[in-house]
Amino acid sequence: MDCVQPLYKLCGTKTGYRWVIEGDVRACFDKIPHDRLIEAVARRIADTKVLALIRRMLKSGIMIERTLVPSEEGTPQGGICSPILANIYLHQFDEWYSQHYAAPDRKTDQQGYSAWSWRHKKGKNLAAVQMFRYADDWILLIRGTKTQAQDIKEACKLYLCDELGLELSEEKTKITHIVEGFEFLGFRIFRCNRPSNGRKVGVFMRPTDKGLKRVQAKDKAMTTRSSLNDDYVYKIQAINAVICGWANYYRAVNPTETFHKLDRYVWLRLKNWVEKKYKIGPKEVKRQYMHYQPGPKGGRDEFAAQEAGGKWVWRYRATQTKLIYHRPSIKRHWPHPYLEKVKVEHYVLPTLKDMWQGNSVAPEYTANRREVLKRANGTCERCGRATKLTVHHRHRVKWSKKPKQADHQPENMEALCQTCHDKEHRAEQIHRIKQRAEKASL
Repeated sequence: MDCVQPLYKLCGTKTGYRWVIEGDVRACFDKIPHDRLIEAVARRIADTKVLALIRRMLKSGIMIERTLVPSEEGTPQGGICSPILANIYLHQFDEWYSQHYAAPDRKTDQQGYSAWSWRHKKGKNLAAVQMFRYADDWILLIRGTKTQAQDIKEACKLYLCDELGLELSEEKTKITHIVEGFEFLGFRIFRCNRPSNGRKVGVFMRPTDKGLKRVQAKDKAMTTRSSLNDDYVYKIQAINAVICGWANYYRAVNPTETFHKLDRYVWLRLKNWVEKKYKIGPKEVKRQYMHYQPGPKGGRDEFAAQEAGGKWVWRYRATQTKLIYHRPSIKRHWPHPYLEKVKVEHYVLPTLKDMWQGNSVAPEYTANRREVLKRANGTCERCGRATKLTVHHRHRVKWSKKPKQADHQPENMEALCQTCHDKEHRAEQIHRIKQRAEKASL
């Protein structure tokens, strides 16, 4: 989120950043050279054992359909160390950008910052560049002309090819104007210069069409004909979990229009699923399975079901998600939109006195258990069958807020076979159910 939110200010109408280079490295994880990667890691880690371990991990091979394929280059996606190794390797790209295009620190290098700002003012020959990178996804914001953006793109291409051994994808690496919009980290970012279609002038971010289709595909898979035997209550709860999680990811941007599309799609899929499951028409669906849900705007009829305990489960709408306003101005004070302060219930950790430490801590029980097994002489004391035995306490433990410890004396324990032991515990459960029923009737 920290990669996306600064774009609200940088892509505005007053900053002058007009062009965006959407960078895409072709097969980044699969094409990283091992020797150069080890050299990059060795810049900060001098332990030869750690370096040797990383090298062996990279050369261990990849299992593809039960066939071991040798790995001559790249870090396999999904591996334990792959993300951090790729970030270490691409950090050299960050350093190259800082040396050629980034602004010097205003506090530590005031003179250098003044010279940089003078060279990059509007009307000068040099373009101002801002870089945002998350793993192998990166963009460059250009305050200058399209020709300058093309020159910067070629410089990035040459550095990645010559120094890092990586290749830019010509199909996916595009130069886009901010008004046309671009996609970055699952967000569609664009600027509206004129008020139209109900939008104001400014920068807007919303979920991409691919992300919307992906969550719609999940909902479609959950409401197919093969799932007609699923329980209605569980179906609503499962759909709610998917919609709620997806909507919360986009709650810090401008997702209202996309949320309405998703709600209409989910409502239609669930209605058709209920019609097929119970073989009824739309009117019966509304009468039997949709109930009035009060709300701040008068409420509406919504899909709902009642659990066994009497609690109602309502279908969750993406538009119910509370949107949050997150516009950071100073980088070191940026709040995190997903780490809000939530009141946590106080939980007391169990102490050693409350935890079972095993039979070794209770030598008296171990000795008495051995005596009971010796007394049984290998046969069950209930049915007389010679088999593997289990020591059982004859008297039930009284379960309450403070459970009473069982008596470990040999005369209060007996050696039983597995069948008799199961029967005894089954009878104990029936006894407890009867006790609860008697208390409820009083």
